[in-house]
Amino acid sequence: IVTVAAMLLVGCGSQTTTSTDSGSESGSSSEAAADSGDAGTSETVAAAEPGSITYPLNSDATISWYAQQDYTLHEKIADASESPFHTGLAEKLGVNIEWSFPTTGSDGTTYTTTLLADPTTLPNIMHVSWMNNANQYIEDEIIWDLTDYIQQYAPDYYAWLQSNPAYDRAMKTDDGRYYAFGFFREDGGWNDSYMGPVVRKDWLEECGLEVPTTISEFENVMRVFNEKYGATFNAPYSIRFKYHGLAGAFGAYGSSDASASNGWFVKDGVVGLAQAQPEWREYVSWLNKMWEEGLIDQDILTEDDTTIKDKIHNDKCGISYTSMGQLNNWNLEREAAGKEAVWIGIPNPTADDGSISSIFGGPGIGTQTTVITKTADEETVKLCLQMLNYAYTDEGFLYWNYGEEGVSWEYDEEGVPTFTSLVTDDPDTDPMTKYNGLTWGGPGVQATNLLYLKNSEVAIEANDTWYYVYPDDEEKNEAVTSGWKWPVGATYTIEEADEMDEIGQNIATYVEESFAAFLNGSKDIDDDAVWEQYLADLETYNLSRILEIRQACYDRYVAR
Repeated sequence: IVTVAAMLLVGCGSQTTTSTDSGSESGSSSEAAADSGDAGTSETVAAAEPGSITYPLNSDATISWYAQQDYTLHEKIADASESPFHTGLAEKLGVNIEWSFPTTGSDGTTYTTTLLADPTTLPNIMHVSWMNNANQYIEDEIIWDLTDYIQQYAPDYYAWLQSNPAYDRAMKTDDGRYYAFGFFREDGGWNDSYMGPVVRKDWLEECGLEVPTTISEFENVMRVFNEKYGATFNAPYSIRFKYHGLAGAFGAYGSSDASASNGWFVKDGVVGLAQAQPEWREYVSWLNKMWEEGLIDQDILTEDDTTIKDKIHNDKCGISYTSMGQLNNWNLEREAAGKEAVWIGIPNPTADDGSISSIFGGPGIGTQTTVITKTADEETVKLCLQMLNYAYTDEGFLYWNYGEEGVSWEYDEEGVPTFTSLVTDDPDTDPMTKYNGLTWGGPGVQATNLLYLKNSEVAIEANDTWYYVYPDDEEKNEAVTSGWKWPVGATYTIEEADEMDEIGQNIATYVEESFAAFLNGSKDIDDDAVWEQYLADLETYNLSRILEIRQACYDRYVAR
């Protein structure tokens, strides 16, 4: 197998040596740091070669490590000491790790905010979503500026960043300060377009319908399924449909979410809010029409991945919008009940003229990052850097994606990692997350093969269907899947962050509440006076000023 790390290093022109080939054991991180000189000066220390750090590090230190999301504990595991991935990572690194996570049932973002109430007690390493406010966290001495240390103590990670200008740009501030370890997807945008429309193929065949490709054809399927089966369009709203939905068919750039990275788009270099555009009005007007005609499930605004299953498995829904993981689960659950697997992915619908402005997608760079906090002293920072660097080595890439070789995975006859029966025969949901750390996200590079292993062939085909809007035109495809999005890694200045904290907190709530009102008709989006009042109300939530700040932020990002 050619690993991500190996491909990266060939691209960088560097010779790689994996940690298993180094043939020596390292001393403590402190000893290694002492030999390198003082990295705390304004002058960057000498760069180390990728592959030069030997694991395990054999340190006697204890590092506190917090994960807000992604590689938290599997639902069937109560404590990190019982988790194969978390205990195994400590063994691979040769460092004792004191793990912490949000309390069960709590919102991760809210829990992280409570931790920030006392910065002196923060864990040394934190996996969070702080990219937009990186400058503020650096200047407030919440997190370390890693610039003077990264090449010496995280050489594999630094080499990875240099392999792609987009990766490097996203992981530093406008003035070039590195501050975080990022989550990347091996095949970029393909892994990011993991949600889209799905349909019951058996009903299509029974009704003599073709797979819909335009919004009118999509609407026709909704009507026919409603007439023949009494079924409606439904989707998990809270974590699926609200982000993008079918907006692209109307030239719009989002559904009802206007949070930090959703809803805000860039067109011809100009930042805009999707929910303030006439195309969005047209989109929501169409949704309201479908709602009024009874073609959309009246519970859609409260549906999530769990609640919708009653409708899915009781023939109350035949066309939907979900993720490839949930599509996979729907089919598996049908088969477990003695039924045929019938759900397939279908293309994101275009306008009737074949045009489409956007789909749910991204550039293959996650918005979640891992940072080192100021509770770590300088020697501890060096150790933390070496620990986080591991995921970007050949060996670490395999461990973070698959777990321990010979236990949770092994190479198949073609030299490709595959999960063992320990994982494949485990009836629990997503059993691989007991052993790996990159199923959802983390400081590392998610292997596309991991998604192939996790999902069925039908789910993989669905992702292909969603992502390849223009299979023969890579430039046009990237423009639709990620080129329009607010860039991952854009950072506000301290002054901008302070102002955004003051003026930008309520606009997303107002947008989502308005979407619900427009959808169910309690506010008539087709009434010009109502629409103009909505736009005026957006101004009371400081839309123009927020756009000015975001535009300046975007312009600096492009200039990096």
